Amino acid sequence: MDDPYDDRSMPADPPRGYHDIDDLADLDSMKPPELDYYAVLNLSKNASEEDIKDSYKRLSRIFHPDKHSDPALKQAAETKFHIINKAFEVLSNPQLRAAYDEYGEEGINTKWEIGHKVKTPQELREEYARLAREKREMELESLVRSKNDITVNINATRVFKNQEVLSPFGGTAYAQKSRGSILGALKRTEIMQLYMKNSFETQFGPRTQVVLAGQMTARSGMGGGNVVGTIRHTFSEKLNIELGSSLLNPRIGVFKGTYSLDPLTFITGTAQVRHFQGPALLVMTFGRRITKTATGYMTYRTGEWAIGSWGPIFERRREFSSLALGLSSQDENSSSQVEIQTGILQSHLSVDHTWTLDSSTKVRLGGNLSTTAGLNFSIGGDRKVTEHTKVGLAVEAGLSGGIAFNIKVKRLGQSVTIPIALSAEFNPRLAFWATVVPICAVTALDVGYVKPKRKRERAEKILELRKVHADFIATQKREAEEAIELLRETTIRKMQQEASKDGLVIVEALFGNLNAAPELGLVADVTVAVQALVNNSQLTMPAGHSKTHILGFYDPCLGEKKQLRIRYEFQRRMHEVIVADLASVAAPVRSHLMAQ
Repeated sequence: MDDPYDDRSMPADPPRGYHDIDDLADLDSMKPPELDYYAVLNLSKNASEEDIKDSYKRLSRIFHPDKHSDPALKQAAETKFHIINKAFEVLSNPQLRAAYDEYGEEGINTKWEIGHKVKTPQELREEYARLAREKREMELESLVRSKNDITVNINATRVFKNQEVLSPFGGTAYAQKSRGSILGALKRTEIMQLYMKNSFETQFGPRTQVVLAGQMTARSGMGGGNVVGTIRHTFSEKLNIELGSSLLNPRIGVFKGTYSLDPLTFITGTAQVRHFQGPALLVMTFGRRITKTATGYMTYRTGEWAIGSWGPIFERRREFSSLALGLSSQDENSSSQVEIQTGILQSHLSVDHTWTLDSSTKVRLGGNLSTTAGLNFSIGGDRKVTEHTKVGLAVEAGLSGGIAFNIKVKRLGQSVTIPIALSAEFNPRLAFWATVVPICAVTALDVGYVKPKRKRERAEKILELRKVHADFIATQKREAEEAIELLRETTIRKMQQEASKDGLVIVEALFGNLNAAPELGLVADVTVAVQALVNNSQLTMPAGHSKTHILGFYDPCLGEKKQLRIRYEFQRRMHEVIVADLASVAAPVRSHLMAQ
């Protein structure tokens, strides 16, 4: 007989004490989770009708009120039996189960106009999704979304190079850059260009959006601006179009359409008209998903062209035709893009890769080899510093060009980008320090301020959660203890049967924050509840559902990471296993901790 816990695929424990921004945001809106009917019946979400019936019959034999003569236990059994009946009523009805799977208890308590009742569960889910989507779209009709982008190009090359001065003996001499105050260095910087764009988007019907955008560019005290109006309309799941035009001179009109040939293939076309002084500039892209995470594409750009005398002559054209082939891929941990382009004016090979370190941090590395600009590379990253604020830093350098440092801050649709030119020529030393100094500064800020602050905020929020939900936690604890008492007699018999055949006997099972001090009461003893789930020397727990709703379980540390530690005896040998983050990680499968 194999050890039912002998598996090496256990999920790794998360770093102790680590919590990201999303975790803190979840705590702000956390409330006690609604009842999980699958967990009540100890079933997985893909359980068959036969599995549902078998689990219901087994639990009914234990929790039926007529099985208990003690008045206190009889009353507790009535409560549990009502919950079990409710779970069976929902999961055994295909229509109710489809609504519950899609929207939880809200789905089964809402009256949906879904037509004929003989639809398959998949058709019902699609119908619910469609109705909910249309409802959300109608709610957005009066909502106007605003976005604002500001880009400030700064020239700081004079800060990092020797200054030219007139020599009293004629010609040009060079003086070492001043080592004075930071204010003195800032005086040697200048703003080269300022770009601002503000847009408003509003829903104009369930499938139509209207965008009004204004943009302005100023350079050396001179500049201009324009206002652009755009209408986007979705005709179907396969076709959507976009039509835009500037309202002031220079007049530019843009038409864009995307059509999906099938779920894996799409075509996008863009036409741009300028003053009708020549044929429209066309861009055509054909793309197809090659694998689950990768999409290949081909893009052709006509550039400026002419039909007879209509259009600019070749010598006056500013944009030329090109053909690009590319491959982009994206998964949960990284994204990358490779593109090769050949054209009359310029050909290039570009590579870009982004690593997702956690839900708050991304690091990007990119390179470009061009026939006009030579070799260029960039390294940067962005990090979410608060729930709604993201900060990005990047260094760009070229062997035949200069070095620039970019700062970008985004918050609630507002974006500020500051590209700072550090050198007009490539300087390895400057490129090194421009990369290292920001990384060290951000790391010091993160380790010395952001993470400690986040840890304090999290601790305060958890304490507040315990106070706000104290009654709920106490009720759940009492109901779990009642369930354990109802299970105890049956579980003792099961334990004796397992022990007689050297099977699986749960010696101790603890659930909660196992790293907390015992006096805090953040750990629950669930030995009886876990033993009750053992059948034929295998422990079966529902995968992908809240374990806190298993009969005999409750959440002793609301808002905290939880673990389940099990000490068990199998074939007269003692073992121990710890399942990390049980609230969000599905029970390990195979022979270790069997998941249905």
